Amino acid sequence: MFSVWNLYIMKQSEFKLQRLDDFAAAMEKEIKDNPFLRSPFGMSRDGQCISTWEMSFRRLGLFRGTGGCNIFGKEEMIIITVPPASGIHPLVDDGQFGWTGKINEFVAEMAVGWAFEIIWDKELKEFLEKNKPGVTFTYSDSNGPGSITVKYSGSCWLING
Repeated sequence: MFSVWNLYIMKQSEFKLQRLDDFAAAMEKEIKDNPFLRSPFGMSRDGQCISTWEMSFRRLGLFRGTGGCNIFGKEEMIIITVPPASGIHPLVDDGQFGWTGKINEFVAEMAVGWAFEIIWDKELKEFLEKNKPGVTFTYSDSNGPGSITVKYSGSCWLING
């Protein structure tokens, strides 16, 4: 039987083109009843942006202690990278942020706002529609390191295949 969990453990290039929030909701539902399955995907907006220093220390601890394999929990970190959009480079040095929450469309939009230092919702919406930026989420879970890249389509965030 093919399930969302099978899709989750595929390589990034094997993801089918689909809406990020649909995938995150399906992952959340799929693992809801199994305490042994953890996922960095979900619909929760809780989490916090963490500093470059803390990001470095968390990466070091994760790979030193577990070899890169870990079960995703509340204290884990997702690395968010925002590449240039339509030739416009992010205002932050390397376009990377640490995030302690779940991966979903809300976080993708928030990351673009952080990277390009856009404060107002209206300005962010205009930027998204005009430049159609992408965001890469890098995480480590019980299957080891993984990443997923999404791109704004004009109305929602789609998983790049």
